[in-house]
Amino acid sequence: MREAVELVAAWAAQRDHAVPGLAARVGELVVEVIGDDSAVRQLLSEAAAGVVTERTLVRAALAVEDEIERNLVFARDLSTALGSADGVNTMLVSPVHPSYAAVKVVGAVKDAVISDDVDVVGRLFFGRDDAEHDMADGLLRNGFVPTAVYAEVTAGRKNLIIGRKGTGKSAICMRLAMSNGEPNGTYLITPDDAAGEAFRRFALEGLTGPAAKALLWRYVVAVHAARFLVRHASSAATRRRRPSSVGVLERFLRDNNELADQSFYHRVTSAGRGLVSSFSLEAFGVRVAVDAKNAPAGAHASRQLEVVESGVRQAFDDLEWTKKHGTLLVLVDQLEQVWSGEPESAALVVGLLLAGKHVALTYGKSLRCVSFVRSDIYDTLDFGDADKFHSDEIRISWTTHQLRELAIARAGAALGRKLAPDELWGEIFPEEVLGQPTADYLFERTLPRPRDAIQFLNQCRDMAFGNGHNRITEADVVDATLVFSRWKVLDLAKEYGIRFPFLSSLLSIFRDSGHELSRTDIARLFQPFLRDLKRRNGQYLQLLDSDVIIELLFSVGFLGVHRGSGFVYAGTTETSIQPHEYLFCIHPCFRPALNAVQPSVGPLTNVITGLTIGTAIQLGHIHGDITTDNVVAGGDINLQPRRGTSPHAKPAGE
Repeated sequence: MREAVELVAAWAAQRDHAVPGLAARVGELVVEVIGDDSAVRQLLSEAAAGVVTERTLVRAALAVEDEIERNLVFARDLSTALGSADGVNTMLVSPVHPSYAAVKVVGAVKDAVISDDVDVVGRLFFGRDDAEHDMADGLLRNGFVPTAVYAEVTAGRKNLIIGRKGTGKSAICMRLAMSNGEPNGTYLITPDDAAGEAFRRFALEGLTGPAAKALLWRYVVAVHAARFLVRHASSAATRRRRPSSVGVLERFLRDNNELADQSFYHRVTSAGRGLVSSFSLEAFGVRVAVDAKNAPAGAHASRQLEVVESGVRQAFDDLEWTKKHGTLLVLVDQLEQVWSGEPESAALVVGLLLAGKHVALTYGKSLRCVSFVRSDIYDTLDFGDADKFHSDEIRISWTTHQLRELAIARAGAALGRKLAPDELWGEIFPEEVLGQPTADYLFERTLPRPRDAIQFLNQCRDMAFGNGHNRITEADVVDATLVFSRWKVLDLAKEYGIRFPFLSSLLSIFRDSGHELSRTDIARLFQPFLRDLKRRNGQYLQLLDSDVIIELLFSVGFLGVHRGSGFVYAGTTETSIQPHEYLFCIHPCFRPALNAVQPSVGPLTNVITGLTIGTAIQLGHIHGDITTDNVVAGGDINLQPRRGTSPHAKPAGE
């Protein structure tokens, strides 16, 4: 809206001289509709004086944006006044009126203060839960924060990206797909159930499951590369002679019905049929790839595939692809959609990793296969060559500073301008929540990953919007905290549901406990439930030991361990729990939902019988003019009437 506001200022500066044209149309319309807005009044006043501050321009632009959101008639009229043929989304492309040169702008964006009467909450949005929808909304494009992981992938140093659910694997993948445009291009693979089942069923005599599935992945990549090179060379045929190796690839694709556009499932099934039987390799001058009668099926398929890959590599070389175009990327994401935890699922993923390694060796820098794998899947894989992938892999981790940058970038993208930190954490959000700086409060209560941060920020916004607030208040943030915490307890159990189906039951055991616990405390909490847990989860008996459970809950981020001067959580440290470590803490993200808001709670004991009758779980008012002023360790509760609140209370001195 900046251009429209500048036109209003130009009109206001020259209003006494009957300025004609665009500035007059826009200025008169804005004043007629929102002339009473304080930001617009200030703009008119400063423009008439010949000096407009940057702060005033920003405030007025926000006021115009707010009115467009609420008033479709105004949006249409403003679009018409500006003479746009494309509607509201493109209505601010007209040049600023020349008379605006008479108005001086002073100040900087960092000095801007958002007026209290401008509804920011209505337009505020931090993004979607998944990268695909984030892309559609434009926030992934405009609110993406490049990280070290992204830099390593784009530089070609890392090809195996590992991260927990919600850490931004798909965001990096989608961003690579966006930025790596023609002529080098990308090929994004996101297997669905049908393709996953085709992979799981595929087997070849003489090969292990992972080795057979690696051949399948290699063929899919080779065919994509061949199709891409044929199309690229065809588009450039009028400029130079196409290498004969590209013509060979085109004949191979035609002979094997691979030229037409097909779904990933059809590519996989076609590859499976060809590898089990035979491809037509006559385009490469090979009538019979191998003697299928005497060779095992695995050897037969492998030799056929080597012929195809050799032809693709030759075309890359003849086109001087790396020198002229860089690297063709094949991106594989969302493997969790086809993951079941069964051996064949593991073979599918291991096969992909083996294929990616082979692709790098076969095609050099011309073609790379970049795989995005969830850490809970990768950490369960057990294969002999795992040690050969360490130089290729990189794990995604986020710092609080990076999450703050993400929040500011996303808010700025939603509001249409760059925000200063003080604007987000002081004007849009309150400066403090419960005595803690707002950003510290928020990101201390999320797991260190973008999805959690985005969900928490959006929930704060939704609370404010539902309460009719123009700004997010401290009460909105506090209310959002409990809702978000409940989500995360459920989400954690679902995230690890395949590996640890009993996790939901484990988490519920911590309800109404203190959040600082020793090994003994945790063992005491679990003792009453262990028999039932073992009965219902017999295949996981080795995990249902209190010390093993501590390690498990640390690995998923639920528990932190006391080290040095504080507690550390998985994601900020890779060191596992040590036998001598004794003190643990529930992550702040989960405490509100479990009502584990106090460091420790004491038992309530009947002072006559000496028996424990419950646990003190909350301090606060009890309706009926009674408050709990303190809880005494050992059990006694001191209950006192509140003075002056009961209609039957006697005045002091009676």
